[in-house]
Amino acid sequence: MHKEFFEVLKKDHQEVKDLLEQLKETSKGAAKTREKLFGKLKEEIKPHMTGEEKAFYPALLKHEEAKEDALESLEEHHVTEVVLMELDKMSKSEEKWGAKLSVFKELVEHHIEEEEEKIFADAKKALDGGKMKQIMDDFKKEKEKARKAL
Repeated sequence: MHKEFFEVLKKDHQEVKDLLEQLKETSKGAAKTREKLFGKLKEEIKPHMTGEEKAFYPALLKHEEAKEDALESLEEHHVTEVVLMELDKMSKSEEKWGAKLSVFKELVEHHIEEEEEKIFADAKKALDGGKMKQIMDDFKKEKEKARKAL
């Protein structure tokens, strides 16, 4: 069950990384393209983070061996949300938008890397298959609820 859940998360991660790469390749003259891609990014990243925050991380916080990494990941989500909001409010043709996107991309990619290496390992140690099934079901429900709320 761990593997199945981690594959779902990895698929989401790859979609986000692909969108970030596409955004990075745009220029400030392509504001409409940036707007469209950024909208898709928000549709992918926000429900994913909500699902993790409501279904996955709370389970990890209950286990001492996973707690510190889970707390760090939650803080990275918070910073990600702040920068995402700033990017959303800015004009996509603004010169600083591309620089802020670069920082955002680095932040998200760092988070994904740590999550796939540290958090997944923590979860394998701390959570059994039955708990992982519940987490996966809850993650999917929370993600869907968050997607509908956008």
